[in-house]
Amino acid sequence: MATSRSRAPASPWRQADSSEVTSPAMGPSLAWTLCPLGMSLSGSDVRLLLVSGRIAPPGDSMKTSLEIQVLQLFEQALAQPVALRMTWLAGQGQPDEVVARVMRLLEAERAATGFLEETAVIPDEVPPEFPKVGERLGNYELLKPLEAGGMGVVYLGRRADNVYDQQVAIKLVRPVHLLATAAFRRQLISRFEDERSILARMSHPNVARILDGGSTVGGIPYLVMEYVDGVSLTDYCRNQKLDVPARLALFCKVCDGVQEAHRHLIVHRDLKPDNVLVGANGEPRLLDFGIAKILEQEPLGTDKGTSLSAMTPAYASPEQVRQEALTTSSDVYSLGVVLYQMIAGVRPYELGGLRPAEAEHVVCDTLPDPMRKMLDKAAITDGERKLRRAQITPDVERIVGKAMHKESARRYGSAQELADDIRRYLAGEPVQAHPDSAGYRLRKFLGRHRVGAAAAALALLAILTATGVAFWQAEKARRAANDTFLVNHFLIDMLKSSDPYNSGSDIPFSQAMDEASARVGANFRGRPDIATAVRAILGASMVSRGRFEMAERELGLALRDATEAYGPESISALSVRVNQATLLKEQDRHDESMKVLQDVVASIEGQGLLGIPAYFVALSSLGEAHLQRDEIDAADALFQRALALPPVDDPKLRSPSDGAVLKVSLALVAHSRGELDLAESRYREAIAELETLHPQGSPELATALINLSSLKDEREQPDQAYELLKRAMPMRERSFNADHPLVIGVWAMVIQRALDREDPEYALSLARKAGAATQASLLQAEPLAIYAHYLLAEALFANDKVVEAEQVLAEARVQVDKMPPEARNLRNLIADLSGRICQSPQGASLALCTGG
Repeated sequence: MATSRSRAPASPWRQADSSEVTSPAMGPSLAWTLCPLGMSLSGSDVRLLLVSGRIAPPGDSMKTSLEIQVLQLFEQALAQPVALRMTWLAGQGQPDEVVARVMRLLEAERAATGFLEETAVIPDEVPPEFPKVGERLGNYELLKPLEAGGMGVVYLGRRADNVYDQQVAIKLVRPVHLLATAAFRRQLISRFEDERSILARMSHPNVARILDGGSTVGGIPYLVMEYVDGVSLTDYCRNQKLDVPARLALFCKVCDGVQEAHRHLIVHRDLKPDNVLVGANGEPRLLDFGIAKILEQEPLGTDKGTSLSAMTPAYASPEQVRQEALTTSSDVYSLGVVLYQMIAGVRPYELGGLRPAEAEHVVCDTLPDPMRKMLDKAAITDGERKLRRAQITPDVERIVGKAMHKESARRYGSAQELADDIRRYLAGEPVQAHPDSAGYRLRKFLGRHRVGAAAAALALLAILTATGVAFWQAEKARRAANDTFLVNHFLIDMLKSSDPYNSGSDIPFSQAMDEASARVGANFRGRPDIATAVRAILGASMVSRGRFEMAERELGLALRDATEAYGPESISALSVRVNQATLLKEQDRHDESMKVLQDVVASIEGQGLLGIPAYFVALSSLGEAHLQRDEIDAADALFQRALALPPVDDPKLRSPSDGAVLKVSLALVAHSRGELDLAESRYREAIAELETLHPQGSPELATALINLSSLKDEREQPDQAYELLKRAMPMRERSFNADHPLVIGVWAMVIQRALDREDPEYALSLARKAGAATQASLLQAEPLAIYAHYLLAEALFANDKVVEAEQVLAEARVQVDKMPPEARNLRNLIADLSGRICQSPQGASLALCTGG
């Protein structure tokens, strides 16, 4: 923060007479007592507004612009978590007078709603007197204020004891924060003392040095640091008109300074261009360790910040935004954001105006646009844009992408590794950064947390389709209706034979299903047991084929029949609701699906019906729902409960594959926790059981093989991963039509792996099949179809068929532009390939690259 820019902070010391002010409209019970440091409130209407020493109810037309500013900031502060409100307010860059008034409102709000541990009025402590310009702090004199940051204010100072002449930067707590609660002040002072301790540890040419430190007579801590007469990192790049290689070289020095901090186990936690000043000599200095953390103060990786960790969200890592444990990897991410901005001229994300949850989604789940694309938004000349675009090579994009990876384990291991890779690039050597593997890219594209999670859930349809048999048989047994058992058993077996999870092949039967649906009402009038079972099986089969509207109709009718015949909490009705939960999940109505499953489990347990098949299915499905949310412990507990249920001998009541499918789910749990040895053991155990049950293969076995392939991919065993995929692929092809998402999904993984293995001919042959199979759905802007055509363009490009690749990509681009903003990752893949096509010798003259 120590710069040559000057801005004198406004004085926060505005006196107010102690007087009782009442609002006639609200009555005397809502009186406020005002004092210079805070206020107390009787009554509960905290929406009364303190402005200019008076009370104004909402909508008061006499509010000044300052009052409106105070009220708007107050409302925004109320939206923050209680423990973080003061910190959030400190980081808004508002004038001290505004901040002071909002602080008083927040104190009153907390007092009125019972959250304040200390009283809003602070009679026991008075803020210490703040030093003035011209006063001495130890051997140094305050000359003028330079800049006020979130928590501190920096003054230009000089050595005043005549030992030698030296300009310095002196940092103190911002005066306005001395108006806060005593506890807040104590925490803030503790932060300053931490920063002093942190700076004292380091001595590096790219870290601003601490020269001295102490406390004022009133106990306000201060730091004396070397004065850096410079500008921010991005301003320096712009002023000097640095090209990309020069920016990269400068950035390496920033990394060197950060590495010095990391060497002392210090995480900065607020890396951004304004905290790096570059002097006239071109040397950057790292500043402002005000929210830094010494890792050795607590076990490595356990720090989750404090209420004072005033991070800058636009530069914060996903784990920092989520308030998770932080390591030096969080700083590596922030360095990646800084480098992105240095090169592209804009930040990768603009979070202004977003609610906290929306900002978290952007930072944690959204990939940034390629820097070459973002140059269009940069405030630079056309000539500079053209030059910089040519200098942003794929390696540069990959270096920044690796530093900014959402998963900390996939980033550079340190700031030093990041700098080393950049220096390799500048020297013309191969870099460590490379595109994510095939399995990882597909996993992220599909929007799932784990490869195979969706497929594993679909594999449970084997159980779900059996549910139709199970519920009516259990209900029938309770009613001793043995004669209907034979009729229903025959009918249901006939319908089940068309389901790929039971027959092993996707027999075309749309017409048969439609006709069967039309006949149910007439054929089984007066027989709700049969009608319910038939409609449930039809509905489950329709779900497995993506015919969601028909499935919703059939399952709705099945629930109606079961409810009318047996009641809403009957086994029949509960089993239909399990199938409805599966439908809701496939429609991406995940919250509704989970609520249905929770209600079903509660009802079954309340009635003591733990032996019915629907209970097993509900527990398994609810576990999958928690796994989708990354609620690993909850998922694990549910899977374990399902696995512990007594076995059922009759295969009509529960699929023989149930246990193996659950072991796949438990393997996913271990996989999600990073327990790769345990996950592999569980996958292999499940695979062995499924191979015994299905020697020719099955959809469930294919899912297990694909999941194990993903694990091998993470363990950097690409050959084994590839072989597992190739084993799974024909099982999917035999079980489903070519345009089925599970077939396209496994083809996509094999195509990517073949491209990674530099087998472009095989990749192209399979990509043409995928493109042909999804041509119809491409016109409907289906994401998986667009992805298949993107892969076809990748394979064509890898085979030097550049013109055809551009044509296919253009078609995919038209469709992806129809998709909502959430399809950003898919757009980025297409944009990246477009850039590589244009950089190739054959692509330079294409319309895509010339703007024609």
